[in-house]
Amino acid sequence: MVRKLMGAFGKYKIWFFSILILNFIFGAMLWLIDTERFLAIFPTMLLASFMLYCAIGLIVYFFDEKKKEHFMDFLDNPDIEKQKKILSLFSLEEKEVIKEVGEILRNKNSVIKSQEKSIDEYEEYIESWAHEIKTPLALMTFVLDNRKEEISPIVYKRLEYSRTKIQEDIERMLYYARLKSASSDYFFKELSLKEICDEVVEEYDILLKEENISTVMEIENSQVISDKKALLFLIRQIISNSIKYKKANEESHFIIFSAEQDEISGDIKLIIRDNGIGIKAYDLPYIFEKGFTGEIGEQRKNSTGMGLYLVKQLAHNLKIELQVSENYKEGFEISLVFPKI
Repeated sequence: MVRKLMGAFGKYKIWFFSILILNFIFGAMLWLIDTERFLAIFPTMLLASFMLYCAIGLIVYFFDEKKKEHFMDFLDNPDIEKQKKILSLFSLEEKEVIKEVGEILRNKNSVIKSQEKSIDEYEEYIESWAHEIKTPLALMTFVLDNRKEEISPIVYKRLEYSRTKIQEDIERMLYYARLKSASSDYFFKELSLKEICDEVVEEYDILLKEENISTVMEIENSQVISDKKALLFLIRQIISNSIKYKKANEESHFIIFSAEQDEISGDIKLIIRDNGIGIKAYDLPYIFEKGFTGEIGEQRKNSTGMGLYLVKQLAHNLKIELQVSENYKEGFEISLVFPKI
């Protein structure tokens, strides 16, 4: 408060010096007229002037604080009623500026509300479409599961591949919308990492066989606390990347799942590594950025760069730490670190 009070004095220092100069002029005239009365009256006059200035300074300070409070409230919600209330606190010149500011802010707020409404309607439509498309997708799944013998093996594999990719893209879109939402419906419970990874591998079985990629499960009895649907989504994105970015000239392709526990912290680490095209060291700091694809391989040129971005955002919500190995040079290695149960 003292600092602000000194600021108020500084703001009106011209008046302080004006009063001080007038006091000295009056004092000089009094000294010329009567020296004895000068010595008796002048110090009292200076003290009274100082006290008067301090009183006026306090009044000005509190008035300025009131103006500031009402003005900040007006900026937060610049409606006409609030504008009318604060105009009485300002000078004629300031009133004109406030009226112009209020008009500009109201126009901008109107545009923002219109855009927010459009965005909400768009997101609602996208989410509605994503849920509606699940009906024909479910029908496709039903046909593939129950009419498999009526479809040639090659056609079946192609259809299963397409179904999995469509499902993956829809799920990615829904999770992107979910991340932008202010609310979340995560349900945390104890999960088996082995069961989660086995479930993902089973979902991608057709794709893995199609791409001639083998999986190695080196996970024993590792339990973590997380949301099952979200964790499945995270691992799906990582497996999808491993399939997408395999080396074209490699004879043997693999994805290895392993888990370990930190002896000091007790944290559980799920490690997933492959022998794909990998990522250059200078690209590692950016791989979780939205839209980043890197420079290696034709596959990355055609990528959207959304998979790992969503993984990072969702892992943050789930309190999972992501670690990407800089030492692993034969492909890509990523670790999901879960807090101790």
